[in-house]
Amino acid sequence: MVDVAATDGAVLTIAAARDHLRVSGSVAATSIAPLITAAEGRIESFLGRSLVGSDGWASADQVPPLVVHCVKLALSDFYVNREAPELSDDQLRPMIGRHQRLSL
Repeated sequence: MVDVAATDGAVLTIAAARDHLRVSGSVAATSIAPLITAAEGRIESFLGRSLVGSDGWASADQVPPLVVHCVKLALSDFYVNREAPELSDDQLRPMIGRHQRLSL
């Protein structure tokens, strides 16, 4: 099976998300793709910038591994705590706070 991105410019692929969540191929990609989008959006919101694109990194493979790991943490949080995600800014700050866009 080809390791396809959930959306253009996505940092996590469906296969990488399945692997991280430890779910089989029986879980539909249509169930995982929105979680990937939400997880990446959560990290983008924290950072105040896009992960990939004009105000982010040039490509998904250039996103620092620790930032990708935080996307995986957000993915797990959304998957496990569907009704009330718990990953806070205070938890993210020590890991990837240095990548935040500074407001002037």
